Amino acid sequence: MKKSLLLFLSIFIGVSMFSQECSDLFISEYVEGSGTNKAIELFNPTNEPINMETYQLVRYSNGGTIPYGVALGGTIQPKSTFVVVLDKRDPNGTGQDVPVDIALQMKADTFLCPVYEVNRMMYFNGNDAVTLEKLDGTIIDIIGKVGPPMTSDDNGWGNLNDTTIIWNSGGVPTEYTIQNYIVGPLFWLSWTENNTLIRKYDITQGVKQNPDPYFIVDMEWDSLPSNTFDSLGFHNCQCTYLDIDEKDILSNIRIYPNPVTNGLFSIDSEEPIDKIEIFDITGKLIEVKEFGERNESVQINLGNNLKGLYLLKTSLKSGQILTKKLLFK
Repeated sequence: MKKSLLLFLSIFIGVSMFSQECSDLFISEYVEGSGTNKAIELFNPTNEPINMETYQLVRYSNGGTIPYGVALGGTIQPKSTFVVVLDKRDPNGTGQDVPVDIALQMKADTFLCPVYEVNRMMYFNGNDAVTLEKLDGTIIDIIGKVGPPMTSDDNGWGNLNDTTIIWNSGGVPTEYTIQNYIVGPLFWLSWTENNTLIRKYDITQGVKQNPDPYFIVDMEWDSLPSNTFDSLGFHNCQCTYLDIDEKDILSNIRIYPNPVTNGLFSIDSEEPIDKIEIFDITGKLIEVKEFGERNESVQINLGNNLKGLYLLKTSLKSGQILTKKLLFK
């Protein structure tokens, strides 16, 4: 009896902790690419739509504590993302106004901060802290560390600390000590500059306190090369599939056969299908198909190239988004 009670309590506590973790927005992807290629992806891990009118993105520049914030708007559907991209779209733009890469523009749900002098939030570099906050200043999530010791001479944060290495400086072996995860002149060690960062699968909530003493990038983030945009628009984590009550879904879809053989399968929906997207388990976009007509039933043929487990994201005309597992044999 005692063992059964302990097991029940363990399960209850585990479920309670999980539900607390998957309870608010967090930053799921960070793009600090070349030129004006800047983007932040937000993820809604809950089972309900979240209105973003009470949220803002904030930049703290070069170790400073002055907030440069921009208010958000719109709604993120359950288990879905919202991609914010720097608003640089003039094809004739030069210098700081060079247009964002077309591939990144295609991923945007909204564009913000077209003029630096009006709002500086989306002009972050590797040595700027970026936060998701409520309008009252409550921190919901943070990338980097707000405040010193970061300076304008530092390039960003990495995954080394209190380590002395020898590097080649103009042909001269030079010692440099890395402290507080700030890479200084060793710019190639920075994870937050000229990289795309994706939140790890087991991260289910934001960092709500300024990191102390260090911001250690690889504890919660995976790094992809500069100007990688294909994983934007979808996030895969523990919250994506767990704690979903199918009875609460307004519309339902049926996928058959599943597992899929020969790459051919059908989707039936209670309302018109707008678009389907297929991702691998790392979140990489594999296939997109859009449907202009009002189709409640579609047939997809992807050939014999896919094997294993994938994720099917179905967007309906009403704006509802449903994500299900799809196995290819």
